[in-house]
Formats: sequence, C-alpha cells, structure tokens
Amino acid sequence: MAASKTSVVDTLNRIVEHELAGVVRYTQYSLMIFGHARIPIISWMQAQAIEAIDHARMAGEEVTSLGSKVSLGIGDLVGTHHDSVDEIMTELVLHEEAGIVLYRDLLALTEGKNVSLEEFARQQIRAEELHVNEIKKMLKKRGDA
Repeated sequence: MAASKTSVVDTLNRIVEHELAGVVRYTQYSLMIFGHARIPIISWMQAQAIEAIDHARMAGEEVTSLGSKVSLGIGDLVGTHHDSVDEIMTELVLHEEAGIVLYRDLLALTEGKNVSLEEFARQQIRAEELHVNEIKKMLKKRGDA
C-alpha cells in the first residue's frame, strides 16, 4: 500500500508540475499573438491558463488529502520563438496530450482502488481530451475534412 500511495503521490505531483507549466506556457503564448484574431485567441489562452492553475490546485488538494506534500517544482518549460499561431497551437496540442498521459497514469494506479481519485482522473482526462479536440479544430482551415 505504501508503494502504491507513493506512486499515486508522485504522479499527482507530476500533474501539479505539468499544469503549472501550462499556466506559464498559455500566459507566455498569449503575449505572442498578433494579428486580426488576437483578442479572441488571447482571451481563450488566458482562460486556459486559469483552468490550468485550477487543475494544479485540484491535484495538489489530492496530494494533501493523502497526507503528503505538494511539489514546489514546475514542469518542462519549452522556450518558443514561433511567430505563427498555428505553430504555437501545435505546441499546445503536444502539451495537452502529455497531460492526458499523466492523468491516464493516475487512472491506472487508482482504478478499482480509490473511487475518488479514479473519478478525478477520468474527469481530467475528459477535460484534456476536449482541449486537444478544440485546439485541433482551431488549427483546421475552412473546408478541411
């Protein structure tokens, strides 16, 4: 049980770190957008940054509920110098897909063992999959199948 709890806490802390990196990433990218669609895109990115901090907080609450300490780390921050909104959005797809992997790891560790954490993982997987789908739709051009 102790090894299982340690694995769950480690995974939750990796989620916290990943989501915090998402806050930085979405905030930075929102400052790099120029052109006709700037206002709706930066508004969307700012909302995603707020959602990422909420996800980090929720994962951190799960860590403390297990009697452990929340990581003070932050996930990988990839510096980007892209000028294209499409390139930035493609990077965001990769970031969100990495988050799905972490939540799936959490689900695998908790499935059938902790209903609360299992449901948390499932809800977050759904949220992240919706984000990926939304970004992919944003990347499509009119008339694309």
